[in-house]
Amino acid sequence: MNCIKTVSLAKEIGQARMWVLSVLVMLLYFLVFYTMFQTFGSQAALQEAGFFYTILLLMLILPLHLVLHCLPVWAAGKKAKFGFRRSQWPFLFYSVKEPVPRTLSLVSTLFPAAVLTLTAFAAAALLPAYTHVIGIVSAFHFGLCTYDFFTARQMFAAPKECLIEDNRSGFHIVQPIREIESTGTE
Repeated sequence: MNCIKTVSLAKEIGQARMWVLSVLVMLLYFLVFYTMFQTFGSQAALQEAGFFYTILLLMLILPLHLVLHCLPVWAAGKKAKFGFRRSQWPFLFYSVKEPVPRTLSLVSTLFPAAVLTLTAFAAAALLPAYTHVIGIVSAFHFGLCTYDFFTARQMFAAPKECLIEDNRSGFHIVQPIREIESTGTE
């Protein structure tokens, strides 16, 4: 395998900038989500879900997000793990043991954003009295996905036949040697 590019968003963008972008994305998402459902959705009176339940939902988003990253990889028959680390940013991580095709890596990266956002839209449509709580939890999750969106942007720029290989500080975009040899002989 030949490494085409090593990507480390923490070094390229910076931790502080990513936090600020995440918070801004979170606020913008909540404003659009809540305004959209309050304007075009059911006009049901809002009900309080309780502070405890809201905090519990916010705490459940983190592990659910990580499991959703791993689901496409597991479905493809590959080994993946997830966890938390305090010593390095991003604190949440999922890791795949072997290089995976770019398409699988993209699906794995964007899967939590797609699934939980669509779930939030459906939940807000079905439970209009809790739109504010659903919006808060969904906005928190969408803010977490900011890092995933930047990662996906880097993967989209890679050639289609490349593989993505995880490392501790980011990922490597690698190309199989057989493709390099075939392009060099022509």
